[in-house]
Amino acid sequence: MSSHSNSSSSNKNNAPPQDALRSAFSKPIPKDAHSRHSTFYAPQTNINRRASAGRTVPMAVLNLSMPRTGTMSMQRALNILGHTCYHSSLFFANITDCAMWDEALDAKFFGKGPQFTRDDWDQLLGEYSAVSADPPAVAFAEELVNVYPEAKVILVERDVEAWARSFSEAIVASTWSPLMHRISDWDPWFVGPMRDTHMRWVRGWIRANSREEMDAVSRERYAEHYALVRIVTPPERLLEYRLGDGWEPLCEFLGKEVPDCEFPRVNDSIALWELLALIARRGMRNAAMRLLLLGGIGLLVSFVAWWTWSRV
Repeated sequence: MSSHSNSSSSNKNNAPPQDALRSAFSKPIPKDAHSRHSTFYAPQTNINRRASAGRTVPMAVLNLSMPRTGTMSMQRALNILGHTCYHSSLFFANITDCAMWDEALDAKFFGKGPQFTRDDWDQLLGEYSAVSADPPAVAFAEELVNVYPEAKVILVERDVEAWARSFSEAIVASTWSPLMHRISDWDPWFVGPMRDTHMRWVRGWIRANSREEMDAVSRERYAEHYALVRIVTPPERLLEYRLGDGWEPLCEFLGKEVPDCEFPRVNDSIALWELLALIARRGMRNAAMRLLLLGGIGLLVSFVAWWTWSRV
């Protein structure tokens, strides 16, 4: 009993305050936020992936590492090396991607619809030559390894305890943020679809239905995932990369020249909460527009009813 109490106390001490998003949301937007979060400010493209022609470039690289192992930094690195790399941050410019990821998650974890084939993956990822698998793509590691046998696979390792703390403070805390869930309910155009896709990933792949469950199973899911990737990937296709290794092992593995720049390091915890605050602000703006629209419709209906009644 004493051990359990100590463990619970330790988890509470390590976790960020419940109002971490509210705190970030209340701060002014930094002047350099646009350059630090360029994907967030990208214009909406509204591409219907289901109507795409399929694959336009070969799939060459799959980074199938867990979130909070530098997936966005790896995306930037692969872009610098000449790839076009998919990452969930691209949702910001094409929110309609969420619908197709929902199809894939529903089929795999909830028994709804057919499992994705290579044709489906080519529609969704066809214009990209690389994937850095943040949620939800990380849930499809085995499928991606199998449908793209020509692709090389990267697995970024991190000290498990350091990873678990980062995962809890960033992913778990934001997943169960009451403020973000309220904003998601109010904004069906932008924040809502991302929340719905993310929660499918949490409930289907992480197999958690609460913040406590998500924290409790995180280390187990980490171990399961890395073991699976090592099993399904032939050794000659796999790079075991340690966070912080820099350009050399990556470039050697991919047959690329080492760039004359520092290896990217983006999306630390501070930057992540800053990004979540930007998302929350956009959601609030969309919610306000929705209320104005509904209010305008309500006034119009009231006017028509009054006018009709007055003419009787």
